[in-house]
Amino acid sequence: MRNLSMIVEKKHSENFTILYVEGLIKLGESAEFFSSALENVLKNESTNVIIDFTKIDYIDSTGIGELVGYLGKFTTQNRKLILVNPSERIMKLLKLAKLDTVFKIYNSEEEAISAESGSTAAPA
Repeated sequence: MRNLSMIVEKKHSENFTILYVEGLIKLGESAEFFSSALENVLKNESTNVIIDFTKIDYIDSTGIGELVGYLGKFTTQNRKLILVNPSERIMKLLKLAKLDTVFKIYNSEEEAISAESGSTAAPA
């Protein structure tokens, strides 16, 4: 899937759908495109989702809002929405909004899969 400012590629690994997102997530077409990619996985698959942030250059409050909204939708279905490798700038934004405590965030796809495989509930 692609639009002018964003590319989303999808891969499956174990019980995870991994979305490789490249570009900008901001108000307008790119946020709608990002939202439709998440909606597609939510409706058509039963896996947990990892969003690879490696190639995301920028995310604004609209993009953050989409993430939070979809975290709720996935959680309602007992599924996980996990973030991987956000840039230092995006991580600062997530911390500023206190979302680093809401999302599971890992440094790599392998680390996320290893930590989250087989566990449906958060560790005590």
